[in-house]
Amino acid sequence: MSALLTLLAPVLLAPGTPTVSWQSAENYISGRSFAVTLTVETGAEPGSLPAWMLGPGAFSVAGKPLAARAGGELSLVSGSRLELAFDLGPALASLALDGSFTLELAGADAARTITPIKPVESGIDFLTMAPADLAKYQVVMETSQGTMRIETWPDVAPVHSANFLDLSATGFYDGLGFHRCIPGFMIQGGDPTGTGAGNGPRKLPAEFNDRKHVRGVLSAARMGHDINSASCQFFVMHATYPSLDGQYTAFGKVLSGEEVIDAIVTSPRDLRTNKPKSPQTIISAVVVRAPAAKN
Repeated sequence: MSALLTLLAPVLLAPGTPTVSWQSAENYISGRSFAVTLTVETGAEPGSLPAWMLGPGAFSVAGKPLAARAGGELSLVSGSRLELAFDLGPALASLALDGSFTLELAGADAARTITPIKPVESGIDFLTMAPADLAKYQVVMETSQGTMRIETWPDVAPVHSANFLDLSATGFYDGLGFHRCIPGFMIQGGDPTGTGAGNGPRKLPAEFNDRKHVRGVLSAARMGHDINSASCQFFVMHATYPSLDGQYTAFGKVLSGEEVIDAIVTSPRDLRTNKPKSPQTIISAVVVRAPAAKN
């Protein structure tokens, strides 16, 4: 399982000096921010680090530091712990990145392979798009547990597919979470209130179809018995659940990243409400072009 914020191996420094570990996203969305967190800790003895180790210059791509490495030392007393966050997005945007790249931290044995994600251009009107054209797009959803790539099914649920693509493209889901998680059933998210009662900018007519509610399928949550009350909330199946077939609008499927469903649904939760005890967050939902079909 790969988490979106994955703690890499600590930097191996000489005895008595601080240890440095770091966290980063596993995908870089072209033109956007790319958050990195550095954690510096000393043990029973004080220590020191080059000052540039506490900034973007500590990181490199293809052997090239992402910022200048100025002189100077930072001294730390014993038992210190520093956590610093900064944005590598501007530095990465200046590089000619061609496919996945390796992000390295100076002195570390481990490195992280980062995958660039190129979102579609802004201003695309998914809400008026023909179903055949909607099928040319997918959603890459980064969560606090990893990344899922999702296709929609405009051939059987064109209105729900268009709505999901529109909300993803406009950033509606960014920062929201999964508020209801039931092992052997599903994870539910996309509610701006986090309560299960929130809505998006529009209500959707039911588009019940013959697609089965099996593992990885996306379906639209609705309010009680009102079949036309779906809006922004969706659920992702953790397992097959036949009683939902024909009763809820299945409109897509997770193409890759099913392990993310497992990680979210098994996170500790309140057994009364099924709400996770720690946030299971949608970091971003980005619309991308679907790969060209192979002959």
